[in-house]
Amino acid sequence: MGGPVLSISLEAGNWSIGYLTAWFFACYIYHGLGITLGYHRLLTHKALKVPRWVMYVIVSGGYLCLMGSPIVWVAVHRLHHQKSDLPGDPHSPRDGFMHALVGWMFSMDKVQSAEELRRFAGDLIRDPVLLALGAEHKAWQAQLCLGINILFRLLLLACFGLGVVVVDILATFIVFWSTQLVNTVCHLQSAGYRLFQTRDNSKNVWWVALLALGEGWHNNHHAVPRSARHGMAWWEFDVTWLAIRLLQAVRLGSAVVLPPSRQWQMGAAPVALSEPVRSAAPRSLQQEEPDARAAVSVFAGEAVSSTAL
Repeated sequence: MGGPVLSISLEAGNWSIGYLTAWFFACYIYHGLGITLGYHRLLTHKALKVPRWVMYVIVSGGYLCLMGSPIVWVAVHRLHHQKSDLPGDPHSPRDGFMHALVGWMFSMDKVQSAEELRRFAGDLIRDPVLLALGAEHKAWQAQLCLGINILFRLLLLACFGLGVVVVDILATFIVFWSTQLVNTVCHLQSAGYRLFQTRDNSKNVWWVALLALGEGWHNNHHAVPRSARHGMAWWEFDVTWLAIRLLQAVRLGSAVVLPPSRQWQMGAAPVALSEPVRSAAPRSLQQEEPDARAAVSVFAGEAVSSTAL
């Protein structure tokens, strides 16, 4: 009788491993796309349009990965593009690797004033849901995010058990730090390679791209910030771009922004960026003072075209 019992036990064990593995990848994609697609390409750079409810669902994955207020995240990232690897860049490794990795999070109130934050993310402040999650560099919004994250894990525990909570925390840990590696490794002189000549030190780093669902093709992104596609050469696998294509296929994604076809053929490696910069700041910001327009227009990037694929 020991044989059948052992067999059943092993089958149950294999099922449990497969079940938790599936949960791990589901959590990884949910949290990862929440940051890379939601916070970054959708909210910050306006690389595509989706229905509002879809935006909330996607962005929730980033918030539940301890990314904090979407409005603050966007304002910090737009500041990064404006001053990338220059004085005032909130997280350049030129100020130290540990600063770029984690230290910058504790000093943003000294780098970006409340007024400047509102100018950089003025297009998002009008959203009451996003605004409720915070719009300033204050400790309470981080505490709110932490509290909601704890409640989310307690809900997972009640509904699916401890194993799912453990794999979700593991996925969250990896995704959280993968985005910080983009800030650090992808701006190191010694890392990766460049397909574009940009004024900063941005690099394409393949292993960061794998961990961060395509965000590691960072030189491409800094060359054309508003492009929905970061992996440009045929070998540059971009999971977030595949997710955007899926949204298009099910009619939930539109106005997807890509570089001009004459500059960038699909799957061909670009060499240099030669076309002029064109602002794509929201119309509502066109009435702002000149410095506000300049601050926000950095998410627009260089010479892009909006196209339905």
